Amino acid sequence: MKILYAAAEISPFARMTYTADLLRFLPASLQDKGFEIRILLPKYGSINDRRNRLHEVIRLSGIEVEVGDNIESMKIKVASIPNAKLQVYFLDNDTYFKRKGLFKKPNTDEFFPDNDERLAFYNKGVLETVMKLGWEPDIIHCHDWPAGLIPLLVKTKYKNEEIFKNTKIIYNLHHPENEGQADTAKILELLGLPDDININELTDNGKVDLLRLGLKYSDHVVTGNYLRDEFDDAFKEFGITPDQIQGSPEDVSEKFAEYYNKIVK
Repeated sequence: MKILYAAAEISPFARMTYTADLLRFLPASLQDKGFEIRILLPKYGSINDRRNRLHEVIRLSGIEVEVGDNIESMKIKVASIPNAKLQVYFLDNDTYFKRKGLFKKPNTDEFFPDNDERLAFYNKGVLETVMKLGWEPDIIHCHDWPAGLIPLLVKTKYKNEEIFKNTKIIYNLHHPENEGQADTAKILELLGLPDDININELTDNGKVDLLRLGLKYSDHVVTGNYLRDEFDDAFKEFGITPDQIQGSPEDVSEKFAEYYNKIVK
């Protein structure tokens, strides 16, 4: 079974929250169980190529991503997680990810003003990379608000792509805080959604909530150890009964193995 992990953080390469620590263990553990795993992460400027032994995947060169009216190219680099057989793919683009910070300025803890463009690039870039790979995922496992646009894109802009025809989307919430809220609909305008998609229906008073979009367009929703009732109103609104997959890393690994096998038949 082929599982794509879409996350903006994974230890030891990039860490914003404890999700990075979970993803250091979980995908590698599942690969040891026989799952075929791919992980796609932004190549932030804080990730040192030499120290982390990154190298470019030449056969994936030349991928272009449309961000509004601009076309950005990217390199794909790869490195192995230390003491594991699992490789991580990095989306390398100087315009959006050369800077040292992840999504916040290191000195002020303020969000970068162009995060809408950066997130549009990353979410679309993940799917464009998979298409270039020719690797058909059975499951795309999206983590937290930075990957909240992927379910929307798979179900709209990329819905006619053969490679995603049988793909199931899991949206995994780990944190009670939701930092994926944008003040304008610009991020949706940058995605190049089909003409039959009414952007106004995806906003709330002109604002965009990536987490809510992830919930709305996913096939399955999972909550982790630190979630209680913070998003119960959203779950109720969308008619979602989330699956709680909680416990130690070892317990979670076993539970996800069973879960993946259950939802892919």
